[in-house]
Amino acid sequence: MHTFSTAKGKKMTDKTQPKRVLITGCSSGFGLLTAVGAAKAGFDCIATMRNLNKAHYLEEALKQASATATIDRLDVTDAGCIKQIAEKYAPIDILINNAGIVIMASAMDITEDEMRKVFETNYFGTVALTRAVVPGMIENRSGLIINVASLAGLIGHMFNASYSASKHALIGFSKSIRLELKPFNIKVVSVEPGYHKTENIRANANLSENFYDKTSPLFEYNRGFLRLMLNKIVPRAADPKNVTNKIVEIMKTSNPKAHYIVGKDAAFATTAQWLGLTGLLEKFALRKLNDAANRENKRAEAKRSAGKKQLPNI
Repeated sequence: MHTFSTAKGKKMTDKTQPKRVLITGCSSGFGLLTAVGAAKAGFDCIATMRNLNKAHYLEEALKQASATATIDRLDVTDAGCIKQIAEKYAPIDILINNAGIVIMASAMDITEDEMRKVFETNYFGTVALTRAVVPGMIENRSGLIINVASLAGLIGHMFNASYSASKHALIGFSKSIRLELKPFNIKVVSVEPGYHKTENIRANANLSENFYDKTSPLFEYNRGFLRLMLNKIVPRAADPKNVTNKIVEIMKTSNPKAHYIVGKDAAFATTAQWLGLTGLLEKFALRKLNDAANRENKRAEAKRSAGKKQLPNI
């Protein structure tokens, strides 16, 4: 455990201490920035991550912000690890389920093991941790759960069907437990960001082992979509602080809304869906995909041609 401040168990009736927040997936992106924002705002912040070898990024960010937090290891796919963390830091006032992974490929090319891996982290891990933390909130008759979902959980996402489906499931889970836990004064909020410059759309966006399988009828579209992401989507993605500032704002709000859509692209897409314009959005997306796939095919052909020209004469 890396400790920037000592986080000992609080008494259940102690109202004088700052609220304790447990955050998952803090090695980068939304999790890291939320941990720093929460610590700066005066919360007793428990920032967790699966791989503590990446803790130095958060440590440096906390140092630059003159903020303190406790950093500990948590793998949300490990039941024993979840139990240990839930007991170690009980009672937890605020739970922020942020941990998530992406494995990119068409729904036909991604393997079953890869699909299950996405769901184990993005959905089942969140559910397991929530179930471990909620009993303490029930005992205190107070609590806040913030689930970081995605625009992909509202409208779908080509070549990320498993990720999108896991976020749909997470939003459905949030809506369901919101009513179940309301009698205990436990609030449940879903945050649904559009594209933001986080590692989930860069370094942490894993490709399926079948992504470059040339025998797949979707091979060229896999490749075209990746090029579209790298050249068009990632450069235009918004500042992730827009999301994390909203999360910290929710943490301070006594009566938060059920869900928050964050980002101009997310607001546009969900409004278009509400207006019945999904078909137009899909046509636009497919046109962009076809253009990108065609460009990638031409690029690959030019590379092959250049290679043939450089072959020595025998």
